[in-house]
Amino acid sequence: MTIVMHNRLWLAAVLATTPILALSPVAFPANNEPGCIRATAGARKAQRSFMSLMRRRDDETERRLRVFAVPHVRPREVKQVSDDDICALAANAYADAVRMESPGKVNVLHIGGRFVVTDADNRRSVTFDSSFTRVLAAVED
Repeated sequence: MTIVMHNRLWLAAVLATTPILALSPVAFPANNEPGCIRATAGARKAQRSFMSLMRRRDDETERRLRVFAVPHVRPREVKQVSDDDICALAANAYADAVRMESPGKVNVLHIGGRFVVTDADNRRSVTFDSSFTRVLAAVED
């Protein structure tokens, strides 16, 4: 009787963990192709920070926006980019701008027709025009 019950518990545990394992990084490892970082707290923090700047109207805010070379827009116009094609373009442009050997994952914000691209460690940001061909600003945090 206890062997049957033990086998049932083991089978229940296997069935319960199957969906978790099927969707885990073990089953789908992260690829090393250039693109966007999955939405993280750091990425959301950067978006919220820019949205906060857009709500304010003071000299320090205007100076900060000039440093990043982004226009003053409505807060809702600060958008997190997740489109794979734009993410790949942004990652490649970022790697060229900072002279990296190979592009990696980046965080991309679309602000008033410009793109602020930040590395995975949130240490350096580069602002590009809409075609990703012209660097408008490079900011080291």
